[in-house]
Amino acid sequence: MATSRLRDARSLPVQLADRLRERISNGDWEPGHRLPSEQQLAGEYGVSRATVRSALRRLAESGLLRVRQGAGTFVTSHGGGIRAGLQDLRSTSRIIAEQGYTCEVVYRLREHRLATQEEARRFDSTGPLRVVALQRSFLADDEVVAFEHDLINAEALPDDVDPDDITGSVFEYLEPHGLVPAQAVARVHAVHDPAIGWGPGQPDTPLYVCLDQVHYLVGGEPISWSRTWFVEDKFEFVLVRSR
Repeated sequence: MATSRLRDARSLPVQLADRLRERISNGDWEPGHRLPSEQQLAGEYGVSRATVRSALRRLAESGLLRVRQGAGTFVTSHGGGIRAGLQDLRSTSRIIAEQGYTCEVVYRLREHRLATQEEARRFDSTGPLRVVALQRSFLADDEVVAFEHDLINAEALPDDVDPDDITGSVFEYLEPHGLVPAQAVARVHAVHDPAIGWGPGQPDTPLYVCLDQVHYLVGGEPISWSRTWFVEDKFEFVLVRSR
């Protein structure tokens, strides 16, 4: 009998992956633990085995699970940092919180302004473009793990939007306005630059992994551009490759 049926508007594999991810972060399944069988999970959540396989594949691609042929699916042993899959389109604050850390987002800047020409090009715009600009840092258990600059296309938002209302995930802020990013094009590179960080939590060695990405709505329109500088050794990015 299903005891934990999935009920929101997202696809079933996405919902199930989130439920399983939450159970891993809560310690229900420790590193090295074998998960219940596909049939057991399908019965518990009231979904098909194909949905279970798709959800498990998502978690394996993000590095949380490892599938051993003939043996089952196991929780991956974590290193000391926060782990995220490069293919996951999820907010930094949510990733931090799901792995058992207390996440705090500290804002350095929240304002309306006009985009520069270079910034406007990121939004496929050739004319003046109003944006909401954010500068913020992410803390996990009171330790700074990332710095971020965000630009949101203000032309897509109501005129009375107040940047100070943005207190956490940009994705969660956009969703009530019907603006749900469906895809992102990202570039990843290493950066050594003392000008990136700010405040008392900036690292002694200014070495970062930069995730530079433009987020697109389902119709292909750019809605936001973010550059996130993850402090070296605080985040571990996983990309599963196969033949």
